[in-house]
Amino acid sequence: MSQKPVSTVAVPQSVVSAEAVSVALEAAVAKAAELGVKINVAVADSGGNLSGFLRMPGAFVQSIDIAIDKAYTA
Repeated sequence: MSQKPVSTVAVPQSVVSAEAVSVALEAAVAKAAELGVKINVAVADSGGNLSGFLRMPGAFVQSIDIAIDKAYTA
């Protein structure tokens, strides 16, 4: 069995920084407030893992999973 350096085996993956997640969540909330709606908003990384979530007070509890699923799909 040949020994390969980790760098030739590892696959680089882009990650969303905490700052970028915060900016995305705040932008979505600002737009929702402008439209006069209450939303649940989720952000996922390139692997589909949840990176951030925000539920505006009064947003439908039932749509929490929908927001997370949409972030994963996107």
